[in-house]
Amino acid sequence: MVSCKQFLAFLIAIISFVYTFYVLGHLIHFLSAPRKPSKMYTWVFNLLDNQSRLETAYGPIVFNTLYLILFICQHSFMKSKYINIVMHNMGLASAERAIYSLTSSFCLRYLIKNWSSASSIVIWQIDVDSNDWIWWSFVILHSILWLIIAGGSVIMDLPEILGIKQVYYDIKNYAEPLAYKSFELRMLYDHIRHPSFIGLTIILWFTNLMSLDRLLLATMLTAYMYFAWSTDRSDLEYQKYQLQQKKKELKTNLKYL
Repeated sequence: MVSCKQFLAFLIAIISFVYTFYVLGHLIHFLSAPRKPSKMYTWVFNLLDNQSRLETAYGPIVFNTLYLILFICQHSFMKSKYINIVMHNMGLASAERAIYSLTSSFCLRYLIKNWSSASSIVIWQIDVDSNDWIWWSFVILHSILWLIIAGGSVIMDLPEILGIKQVYYDIKNYAEPLAYKSFELRMLYDHIRHPSFIGLTIILWFTNLMSLDRLLLATMLTAYMYFAWSTDRSDLEYQKYQLQQKKKELKTNLKYL
């Protein structure tokens, strides 16, 4: 018999799972859609003789910084031991990861919806509309990077990352999903829970229009990932070993084809 708390945890996990994919679609468009400024501006070193451009950028930069701080603080606070204790006391320990994903999606959606462009200051720009080859190169590269991130999420156990697997295991009276994983894999998950640091970094920085607000976004999120993802040498050795094992399995399987 499913208890009320288990049903509530299951409902939260389903909502989180669906809403996370909804926000992810908006995130892909937000980060990867080719951008175009409302006016053609020159390089940043010509700004000193045009005070109005600097003045129009103040507001967007201040508010965008606050949105990023909100997202980063939520990401860090929801992983704290205090939240873990609260969830256990409320009997919602199995929904902790789902609630983390849901609140992260809310903050990310709020950031995307309220993001203000500061395109009066442009670091660089590439006109992708006038050249089909450049446009397709840009789109294909971003598509490949998002596919790599998606593949990495599946490999790292996507239902467990989003929290729905923990709730299912709790309903079935199993141990938590991490209990069935090796010590090395649990350590890796403790250090990093999102795949492809390099892929996401390239997505952030490889844009056809590097305006001041995009520079702020890329800098803060890259720095956050760099300091928050604390992988060490043992994690690297574990991943190398797993890659070697997968190559051996692939060669073995190909022999029997």
